[in-house]
Amino acid sequence: MANSLDLSPGRLALDGTPSVLLCSSVFPFRIPRTQWDHRLRLVQESGYRMVDLYVHWGFHEEEPGRIDFDSPERDLRHFLDLARRRDLLVMARPGPYICSETDGGGLPWWLHGEAAGAPAALRTSDPDYLAAVDRWYGAVMPILAAAQTDRGGAVALVQLENELDFYDCPDPDAYMAHLAERARELGIVVPLIGCAGQGDLAGATGGADGLIPTVNLYPDDSSPTFDAEARHYHGALEASGLPLMVTETNRLHRTLRREILAGARLVAPYLQTSGFDHLVLPSAGNWGDPGNLMTHDYDFGGYLSPDGRRRPEYDEAIALAATLSAWGERLATAAPEPLDAAALEGVESGGALALAGGGHLVGPAELDGLQRPVRLRSAALAGADGSTDGVAAVLEPGGCPFWSLDVPLAPWGVEGTLAVATAELVAVEPAVPDREEGLLLTFEGRESSRIEVVLPVDGGATERLRLDGPGTARSIAPGTPVTIVLRPRPAGRADPEPVLRRADMELLPLGGVLDEAAAAPQETGGTTSLGAEARGLPDGRLTAEFELSAEASEVLLLGAADLVRVGVDGVDQGVQVTHGAPLSFPLTPGRAHRLRATAEIWGRANFDDARRPALALGAGRGVGRVLEVLSAQDATDLWEVRRLPDRRALGELDQPPLRGLGGWSSTNPGVQTTYVRTLSRGTDGEVAVLRLVGLTHPVHVALDGGEEQRVMPEAPVLVLAPDGTHGGDIEVRVRAPHVPGGLLERVEVLSARRPRRTALRTLTEAGLAALLTRRAVEAGGDGWRPLRHIGSSTSAASSAGLHIAADAPVLLRMREGSEESTGAAGGMLLEVDGDDVQVTVIAGGRRVSRHVLGRPVTAGGSPHRSWIPAGWRAPEEPEVLLLVEALEARGGIFDGVRIAPTPR
Repeated sequence: MANSLDLSPGRLALDGTPSVLLCSSVFPFRIPRTQWDHRLRLVQESGYRMVDLYVHWGFHEEEPGRIDFDSPERDLRHFLDLARRRDLLVMARPGPYICSETDGGGLPWWLHGEAAGAPAALRTSDPDYLAAVDRWYGAVMPILAAAQTDRGGAVALVQLENELDFYDCPDPDAYMAHLAERARELGIVVPLIGCAGQGDLAGATGGADGLIPTVNLYPDDSSPTFDAEARHYHGALEASGLPLMVTETNRLHRTLRREILAGARLVAPYLQTSGFDHLVLPSAGNWGDPGNLMTHDYDFGGYLSPDGRRRPEYDEAIALAATLSAWGERLATAAPEPLDAAALEGVESGGALALAGGGHLVGPAELDGLQRPVRLRSAALAGADGSTDGVAAVLEPGGCPFWSLDVPLAPWGVEGTLAVATAELVAVEPAVPDREEGLLLTFEGRESSRIEVVLPVDGGATERLRLDGPGTARSIAPGTPVTIVLRPRPAGRADPEPVLRRADMELLPLGGVLDEAAAAPQETGGTTSLGAEARGLPDGRLTAEFELSAEASEVLLLGAADLVRVGVDGVDQGVQVTHGAPLSFPLTPGRAHRLRATAEIWGRANFDDARRPALALGAGRGVGRVLEVLSAQDATDLWEVRRLPDRRALGELDQPPLRGLGGWSSTNPGVQTTYVRTLSRGTDGEVAVLRLVGLTHPVHVALDGGEEQRVMPEAPVLVLAPDGTHGGDIEVRVRAPHVPGGLLERVEVLSARRPRRTALRTLTEAGLAALLTRRAVEAGGDGWRPLRHIGSSTSAASSAGLHIAADAPVLLRMREGSEESTGAAGGMLLEVDGDDVQVTVIAGGRRVSRHVLGRPVTAGGSPHRSWIPAGWRAPEEPEVLLLVEALEARGGIFDGVRIAPTPR
């Protein structure tokens, strides 16, 4: 095990040896404990020498002040010890914020929304936030410190925070300095790093003393300009006395090779080892549309699948690791150059490494999926007059090989030159005095590969050792014992894709069990918060019921998230996924109405997206603010134009023109214009709401001279009572760009009030799973209608699948085949299918996964795939249950589930 990792200009050294490290993400909170060592073994066998380890604060501190590192699935010490035994270094990333497309970016749920004690600002020097962070660091840092490499452990790097340059932190210097000081006080002596998500090295580290910047690079894998981008960061960091360390990047090894050719000394493709959100919630909203729901299947196509199968990219890892090992220090100390600096013709993308003492590794990158002819011009093969026709080669589609050009053999103990090799060097046995076989160079390549070595012999002559295609060649001249071997790349190690088969389903009675479960605790009245966090609800469902007056013409929900199901007068309106944007439902005036709203938590935002209110770090979940609208007043016109977008300014004696909001005409599109109007807040007991109908561009609104608030087109409403008061007038100042063709359709001021709430109910995910498991036991095993092969011609439901009504969820029990293929001891892959339905998979009495199939946009892995790990179903409770609920008011279709066993 390495004892030290030293960083210097352009170099990374392990125990003094310059090295290039490959690092795979392995997240124990997404992999069952029983499989931790299996994943680490596969990483080790791939040739990667480091693992990237997020430590999920919210997973370990589910209740404030109770930090768990001892229960089996949270045993951080055990994971670190397994890595040490596998001789793997660890880049530990304990946050506090980790992103990772997880609930709140890893920040505990109780820091969000209106939870008791939630801080005013996250990821800043807010004292309440830092007090919680200090408690977290006080627990996690000593564990990491005890496992550092200087103490014989695996932890070689510790990252603080994560991609802070994506976040609008007002005080990055003070914030990051605080984190760094606490880490050092708690015993961290290995290098502390801070990663830049979009290249702002200072913004990511805050310039904190001793905090080393790294970069996360996520290019288009086919970008022809990426090589220059990566070399830019190499140059910037080398000038600061540091190496380029790419702490996150894409999975494709062609891209990783391009980064190494650009001078990267650590390359950490994010999520080579995929996982599954069994024990944590995924995030809601990332890479927006705006907004989506991250799948429980946390898989971006890395070289290991969530259930631990090797994919074809695993072979690419082994090949790259072998090449890095063969070249060793020579590659790890080489200087990056543009590809045109080396003598290669026919391709522009890729890069070259100038080796100390002469010669190049050239890495042409083929980005178009074509077989591309190229030519390498070797000085060692040139004629006496210096002329050469060069060596023709073929660059295979999608490749980025490391080819050799005019490389001296002297560092390996033999005089001579590796003139050209269009195969990859994978092993070197250096020449040793008095050993007959001398230097042995092993390459892997194709039938078209060519290798030529030029060796000096007596009298100034040379011997040329050449291979065209696989085989062996040995030098025959005395004193030059060189052997070159060219072999094909070994057969693929990828595991076969599982063969899925249709599972039989049995329909179980469900009735009104969900309503019954939610009945306790129940509260009536209208003052208690409708936020989940304020109710102590980290996950699950919150249901509120209301009586709406006969005066109401509309009901508004402001800030509701994530999956919001609304029923008006018993009619289900379907599930809305608006990420906090306003929801509106018309009402027929003249009679009272009933409203029922259920908000199901998918996961809190891990990333800020200003387009939707709930897509902000710290935003809570729940039903939000419910208002019944009594009247609407048109306020489109009579706005004073206080600031013009033109070159001239209003004179002191000028009366401000009156125009419609956004209606000032100008020849300067995009330039800001200021509009002002005095509006009524509403009478006592009522509240005024400004609604900008058809808004096309963001605007900034200030109320009574207060701070500006941004109003986005996706959420064009603003309550005109910032301090909670009612009655009187309020000055509304709108700063908006001039938009040819119109900024909006109209402006409305709504007079609204809170309706009377009649019930408030909560149900956790664990409670739901226990409830449905109990109902399945009560149903027994006989007498209920079987649904064989839903979605096929033999389905008892119909070949079109099982129709799920909006107000009638169903509970299904999977009828398995033989215990030999899908027994409780083994694991199981599932693929659920359907349209406009939500499916919750339950096994072993606990929720496994949730799936939305249809309109809500998902991202991450497959929205269809679920995985039950081995051992999750006890022999006495092997059943798999599926709760299927319609997402649309018209209902949805469930098309069944396919299954396959997994061995682990």
